[in-house]
Amino acid sequence: MDDRVRQFIEEIAQDLVGLDVALFYQANPRAFDTASGIALRTHRSLKDVEPALQRMSERGYLEVLSRGDGRYQVFALSPAPEVWRTLCHVSEAYHEDPEARKEIILMLVQRRLQRRTAGQNTGGSGPDG
Repeated sequence: MDDRVRQFIEEIAQDLVGLDVALFYQANPRAFDTASGIALRTHRSLKDVEPALQRMSERGYLEVLSRGDGRYQVFALSPAPEVWRTLCHVSEAYHEDPEARKEIILMLVQRRLQRRTAGQNTGGSGPDG
């Protein structure tokens, strides 16, 4: 698997919801919606989608725009060519390369298990992805 795909999965997607959001934007590059709308369109809960949108925004993959006199925020894909290239590589690895897809899922499942284990060791509950 390509190093930039691996880095994106580890640092930005971080969980299955983050991967779903990234793949959603790659498949719908003109999407312009609220966090609630993205949750609905990806069939995920709002509380799960918000951290993924935040990570992608902080890293420059998404633009956050204020609408309705600041009453709500909408998320749109960054127009930066490198953003598009990276998301295309992620999508290609996930959808067209069965070995890369296995590796991506394994990375995300292992991360989830590590978080759960860390949460149990500290007495908290680890986040689900």
